[in-house]
Amino acid sequence: MTKRRTIGLLVNDIDINYSTSIWLMIKKAAEMNDCNVIALEGRSYKSVSLADTQHLISYSLIDKNRLDGIIIMSALIACYISNEEFIESCRWMDGIPMISIGIVMPFATSILVDNKTGMKNLINHLVKDHGYRRIAFISGPKTNTDSLERLEAYFEVLSENSIEIDERLIYDGDFIANSGYEIMNKIVKDGIEYDAIVSCNDEMALGAIKCMKDLRLDMKTKGIICGFDDSTNSALVKPSLTTVRQPIEEICYFAIETILKKIEGERVEDVITFPSVLVKRESCGCKNSSAVSCANESTVRLVPGQRIHENVQSYSLEELFDLISTSLKLCNINSCFVSRYCGGTIFFNENCALENKYTIPEYSELVYAFVNYERKIIEDDVKIFKTELIIPDAFIPKDRRFTYLVNPLFFKNEHFGFVCFEVVNDDVLNFEPIRGQISNTLKGALLLSERERMEERFRETERLASLGQLIGGLSHNLMTPIMSISGACFGLEDLIKEYRESIEDPSVTVQDHNDIADDMLRWVNKLKEYNSYMSNAISTVKSQAVQLNSDSINEFTIEELINRIKFVKHNNQKLRNCVLNISLDIDSRTLIPGDISNLVQIIDNLFVNSAESYEDVEDENRKVDFFICKEEDCLKLAVRDYGKGMSDDLKNKIFKFMITTKGKNGTGLSLLLSYSTIKGRFGGEIWFESKENQGTTFFIKIPIIKPLNNQ
Repeated sequence: MTKRRTIGLLVNDIDINYSTSIWLMIKKAAEMNDCNVIALEGRSYKSVSLADTQHLISYSLIDKNRLDGIIIMSALIACYISNEEFIESCRWMDGIPMISIGIVMPFATSILVDNKTGMKNLINHLVKDHGYRRIAFISGPKTNTDSLERLEAYFEVLSENSIEIDERLIYDGDFIANSGYEIMNKIVKDGIEYDAIVSCNDEMALGAIKCMKDLRLDMKTKGIICGFDDSTNSALVKPSLTTVRQPIEEICYFAIETILKKIEGERVEDVITFPSVLVKRESCGCKNSSAVSCANESTVRLVPGQRIHENVQSYSLEELFDLISTSLKLCNINSCFVSRYCGGTIFFNENCALENKYTIPEYSELVYAFVNYERKIIEDDVKIFKTELIIPDAFIPKDRRFTYLVNPLFFKNEHFGFVCFEVVNDDVLNFEPIRGQISNTLKGALLLSERERMEERFRETERLASLGQLIGGLSHNLMTPIMSISGACFGLEDLIKEYRESIEDPSVTVQDHNDIADDMLRWVNKLKEYNSYMSNAISTVKSQAVQLNSDSINEFTIEELINRIKFVKHNNQKLRNCVLNISLDIDSRTLIPGDISNLVQIIDNLFVNSAESYEDVEDENRKVDFFICKEEDCLKLAVRDYGKGMSDDLKNKIFKFMITTKGKNGTGLSLLLSYSTIKGRFGGEIWFESKENQGTTFFIKIPIIKPLNNQ
């Protein structure tokens, strides 16, 4: 059984009049000759559009192992560069059977069109049959061979008919409809007198006609305009466009048949030139035009657009793929594959692509497979594949032919991967919206993923910083008891020495021995006190360190927090008789990420500190205000007292050292640990405002999730 051949098609854009015709005819010719097509849509080199230049990466997906031959729409892709530059950019493909359409390439069979004869016939028709003499000309890119030949034909006909060349009637276009629109607008604005306008291609001519209609010009007198190419729309516009026909169907069939011959090793001509033919229609003033009476069915949208941009919106990849599956069915796209480069995002450089083949990641990951109108599970053994294969072999049809269209997935110059569509009809409109939506969602998903990684790194940094601060604060504040223990040891050593010397001294009385023993006992009691302080401090820090290193993330509601606070207040002897005012300005169902016990302990410590800030005030007159509100996407808590406040010297040490104003009754750890917990476990902030004799307010701000849905 003869192997079915697979042909690569390098095309600039399938959704532009002339390119659309080429695309549809190549596809049709491939169907007739039972060969596969993989079209790489890559736009034109040196385009002024940033998005266009990013599509160029598609040409880097060419693989000799997957493709038996290549057809290149050379004149379209090299529209804005010289032929020499383009040939050099393609030299790395030498060795693959190749057809070049529009440019003569030394290592390919080249198919050309006789541009000059067709354009001369058109302008002679305007001059001799209609008597037009002031003929404006809209040229194409200055580096494009087709454009130069058509402009040269214009000059020759004017010279042959003794018509003086007026440089004011010659305009530089770029083969794009918008440039025709802008040039026509300028002609009208500048009041340029003309008999007729000839555009170097149909695309710009159609743009000029659109401008004329927008300006409500008299199309009978001002609408004398002609094009070149005989694209599908040229016969549909009113007035129908007089143009020069390129034999697109013949060229495309010949290209497919010739590439198949080259693959089989048959001898073919190096250069083949097709003629161009004048097509007279209404826009030049001819009455008996050859305009078609009905539209070609391939250009009629029999089914309305699916509004893909509206129906496929998500920053979740899984949700996106579910939505795309529905849209693909509606658009009658049989199969679709989305692949992501292994190793992450790459940045594409157009200059590198033009100078040589751009190096893309060697491997890609298939993240979405839609085959025969159904989403498929991707097995682990086929997920990772060589990028240049475009699709893992497991998904390549073996029992039928296929036509694939490949597009890059990118955001500005950040490239994530590529999408491959299987094309089963003549629609050219839906692929780009789907490609764009996948690109945007991938960008959004990557941003969210990066944000989560950054938040995790931030939490880890805060956690480590909090642990470091705990250790630093502990080491600083343990220096005093450590030094005291050292002093006690020296004191005990002196007493032991004194006691030993007194053993055989008859002058030492019983009272002296008792005094020495009492001194030893005082030192021992001090050691016990220092030991107790250090044990409590170390135990507390150890517990806090375990919490800071815990990876468990719980969540709780405001209502649960308030209930726990009320319970703690009722059962804390220091707070039971205080006046606690709770003010709530937030949905009680709002979820807070984190361990509720951690936050309750911090608030309890702040309550106790507030209660103890009052001097010589009865418990029932000690007032503590507690506020809870929502501020942007955060929960804000405030604990306020009206006690003695803090001095400026003390303020500068809070959250940095184990500072206490309670003497032996406190270790100074509560605020230091509160700071560490809020930063390290909740990813939040804690700060305070205080004035001496006017009270203190502590503020806590931590991220929230959202209210629970009503049950």
